[in-house]
Amino acid sequence: APQEPEIQLAFASNQLTSTFGNNKAEFEAINIKGDVVNDKSQEDIFLQWLAKGFIDVEQGKISLTSLPYPVEIPSIQMDFEPEVFSIQESRIKLDKSDFNLSGSLHNILSYFRGDSILKGRFKFVSDSTNVLQLMTLTNGIGNEETEEETASKDETPADSAFAGPYMVPKGIDILLQTDVYKATYGKDTISDIKGEVRLSNGILILDRLTFSTPAARMQLTAMYKTPRRNHLFLGMDYHMLDVEIEELLTMIPDIDTLMPMLRSFRGKAELHVAVETYLDSLYNPKKSTLRGASSLSGTNLVLLDGETFSEIAKTLKFNKKTENRVDTLSAEFTLFRDEIDVYPFLIVMDKYKAVVGGRHNFDLTFNYNISVVDSPLPVKLAIDIKGTPNELKYNPLAKSLYPEFYRPRRKDVVLNKQLELRNMIRESLTKNVIER
Repeated sequence: APQEPEIQLAFASNQLTSTFGNNKAEFEAINIKGDVVNDKSQEDIFLQWLAKGFIDVEQGKISLTSLPYPVEIPSIQMDFEPEVFSIQESRIKLDKSDFNLSGSLHNILSYFRGDSILKGRFKFVSDSTNVLQLMTLTNGIGNEETEEETASKDETPADSAFAGPYMVPKGIDILLQTDVYKATYGKDTISDIKGEVRLSNGILILDRLTFSTPAARMQLTAMYKTPRRNHLFLGMDYHMLDVEIEELLTMIPDIDTLMPMLRSFRGKAELHVAVETYLDSLYNPKKSTLRGASSLSGTNLVLLDGETFSEIAKTLKFNKKTENRVDTLSAEFTLFRDEIDVYPFLIVMDKYKAVVGGRHNFDLTFNYNISVVDSPLPVKLAIDIKGTPNELKYNPLAKSLYPEFYRPRRKDVVLNKQLELRNMIRESLTKNVIER
């Protein structure tokens, strides 16, 4: 008998049902062709039989005790060999998610041997994706867990929030080129999602992911790392176009901590935020690690705070007919720990141009200077505003900090932070995704 016997396999069936324990697999049509070689030098039985060939399945359904719902496979066509699975086409349905997957999975045999991480590159096309369910299914794969953490995860329904934070899988490097018509995350819905999603050995990367929400069109680049459950890292470059400010505040309530002035405006604006921070297990930022920059621009915004506006307008001698409407606004901010520096920016209202600058803090205290740099009046006026939103203190005799017709120059603080984040992503991938 040969040292390595070879088996040629050809199997076709219009209907196949298989059970293994309490698990079950059903196929209305299945076609398999392949060659199998027996390698007795391997100790692990899964590595003793090396197979290559192809499989074609239609209307498959797999029920596993580890899943609360079956995996439905309307179709899959795949070539396979010991190290590579090449999926030409597949349609898969997981309860509230359906997607088409095509691409290849590499290092399969090496992964089982423990020699390498599992690598995959796929196109992910979906009409409907339940993000929370997919995160729950992949949460913590390859991570070392305590018995308490494992039990907590096992008790978590797959369509609900998992206990504790999402732990990015380890030991795999999977890249998905996404094209999703609609995705849900809890009660939130986003649509027309395009871009790259990468799970890379404990790091989640969203690369120039574009999508739409009821509030705005958005682009997101982000890196999320989970070295420990209570020590998570988030780096994010978030660009929102034509965003309705009122809807934005509803969608991201904490955004007014970074820019309290948002609550004073109504209308459409463009918002750009680049920030990095460490988080605890409840996703609360660790304030001592916060670093970031943001910019806000808009036209024809309505100024909502009538009492504050009236006080400022009175002190700066605005024309009584001047509306609570901002013609143009373009502002930049930097964030360091619990302090937000507001770089001087120009605000245009009717025939008046004023420059605003200062600092505010997470405890909602602030210190701003507003200086009129262009107006119909023959005198230069300025005002200092200090305190909190509930206890404003005005100094109507403040000194103007800026010369006449002063125009603030952009600092490009967001651009600099963007470049930092992209360098951080590149370095993290180079350092963490290794053959082993």
